[in-house]
Amino acid sequence: MRIITTIGILGAVTLVGCDSRSEDGLGSQAASGVAARPVARVGPRAIGAAEVEDLAATDAILPEAALQRLIDAEVLAQEAERLGFGVEREAERAIERLMVRSMLHDMEDENTPESISEKALREDYALHEDKFRIPERRRSWHILVKDEGAEAKALAASILRELQQAKDPYTVYERYAEGAPKGVRLEVLAEELPPVTKDAGLEKPFKDAIFGAKSEGPLNTLVETSYGWHAVVVAEILPTEQLSFADVEEASRLRISQARRTAVLVQTVQALKAEGLVQYDEEGVERLLSRTGLPERAE
Repeated sequence: MRIITTIGILGAVTLVGCDSRSEDGLGSQAASGVAARPVARVGPRAIGAAEVEDLAATDAILPEAALQRLIDAEVLAQEAERLGFGVEREAERAIERLMVRSMLHDMEDENTPESISEKALREDYALHEDKFRIPERRRSWHILVKDEGAEAKALAASILRELQQAKDPYTVYERYAEGAPKGVRLEVLAEELPPVTKDAGLEKPFKDAIFGAKSEGPLNTLVETSYGWHAVVVAEILPTEQLSFADVEEASRLRISQARRTAVLVQTVQALKAEGLVQYDEEGVERLLSRTGLPERAE
């Protein structure tokens, strides 16, 4: 979520030295050259190319993304200070993080899961009712002969007959779970599959076979896939299930509250940026983004 990401950003800022607090203008040149020059200003404070590169290397992200993270973090830190969450302005970034966390905490208090009304929950349920429907699923197991030749097909057909004739087909599965019978050189695999829907990433012949079955039990015919020949048993058919309002109420409360908190945070950052708080040194940004050989990510 965006809120979590922002807090992560603030943690990353602690990696940057306090030289980024320099009051030099955007056009000033630091002694260390391009890497140290400011590339953006948030209010009175500059963001240098060096700290952008540090964050990009630490988090293995592009410089553009690193610069945006640093700007967002500074925007929130200054807004937290303006709202009075800090007693004194110190150079320690840890204090900034506490200020921002306090501000975020106040934002979150207004949109807790408990604050979501039943009316809002029921409107959300009606809007997303189709997403609260669990489609039909089928659980199966199969005994696979890993070969596409005639000998493999004959062995798989023999196994399928055993399954169809057995009082309890699973006893056949257990026997082949140990592998192929003695004297048989073909590879045999017995495998249970979890319940799957029609959208599952199974090979089409296998999926069509299990969903084409009219009832639970061994299929009438073998199934051929790129793996070989399958003797398949549909173990369980789980019908379509519609989750009730009560089933999803708790999860919906959490989801809606998180969405509202994220929206508040995004609106706050965007509104502050719209006030002209952020300025870019276009030449500095261009040089930063054209640099190669940035540090490797720290382990």
